[in-house]
Amino acid sequence: MNEVSRKSKAEKAPVEKEVDSSFAAEMDELKRDMRSAQIVDWMQSHQQQLIAGVVAVLLMLAGTSLWLERNKSQKDSAATLYHQALASSDAEQKRAMLEMVIKDYGSTGYGSLANLYLAKLSDHPEEHLNALIHSSASTPELAWQARLDLAEWYLANGKIAEANAQLSEPVGKQYEQLRHYLMAEASTDAAEKKKHLQMSLDSESNDAFLKSRVESMLAELGAVESSDS
Repeated sequence: MNEVSRKSKAEKAPVEKEVDSSFAAEMDELKRDMRSAQIVDWMQSHQQQLIAGVVAVLLMLAGTSLWLERNKSQKDSAATLYHQALASSDAEQKRAMLEMVIKDYGSTGYGSLANLYLAKLSDHPEEHLNALIHSSASTPELAWQARLDLAEWYLANGKIAEANAQLSEPVGKQYEQLRHYLMAEASTDAAEKKKHLQMSLDSESNDAFLKSRVESMLAELGAVESSDS
């Protein structure tokens, strides 16, 4: 290959590279334009569905906002009525206002608090304690305490089977001390009573008086066993 030919090829190479680069850039631009056109075409052909989707989202957001506002308004109204009831010095008015909290705002936490308060005021607390046990607004802790309070009331009124039905349900570990104590109280078998008293004593203690009571009962049972033997 002569010198002129080599020189001619060397001059052409940068030009060809520049042309190739320009062509590639134009092709990329064309592809982007085609994709954009396809998207626009798809959006135009699905315009009704897109509009319906946007409207649905806006309605959902508006509905959620209204629900939150209504929920907040309900809680505020329930709180006001509940605190007015507690502040009332008239027992009948207090009871009536708490019943109103349950009737109108039973789905809020204040409905649960009203049931708890009325259960303590009532000589027949089953209705309010059962409401606490089964209410979706109650916390697990409130439901556990209500179950144990109901079992204790049944025991005090000689309803052993009903008490055992409540005590057979599991509760949180903070409530096991009282649960086993009540199971011991419900038992007529000395061995069963001793077993539950020991389980009560071994449970996490939140009540020093109850712990002392359990220890005394275990000591008495031990004394009776020693005298029998």
